[in-house]
Amino acid sequence: MGTKAMKSKLGEVLSVPKIEQRYPNEWVLIEVTKINKIKGPLFGRVLAHSHNRRDLVKLNRAFCNANPQRMTYVFFAGPVAPEGYTVIV
Repeated sequence: MGTKAMKSKLGEVLSVPKIEQRYPNEWVLIEVTKINKIKGPLFGRVLAHSHNRRDLVKLNRAFCNANPQRMTYVFFAGPVAPEGYTVIV
């Protein structure tokens, strides 16, 4: 069962850690407002969030088509691996 994405009103710029706190264990789509070449996106405006990543695909595509000069970032605001597992990169 898919969960619909919750669109957010464009507004306050937040740090990625603050966004992770606000939307724990959800997929988040942001418009990037500040990026570091090494660390990646640092700040952004939340465009949408959902428990299902697929819910954000159409919203991301529509935003990018309407705003080709702007950058977006989709990420999971939670642990990458379940507790007890180790990720090796």
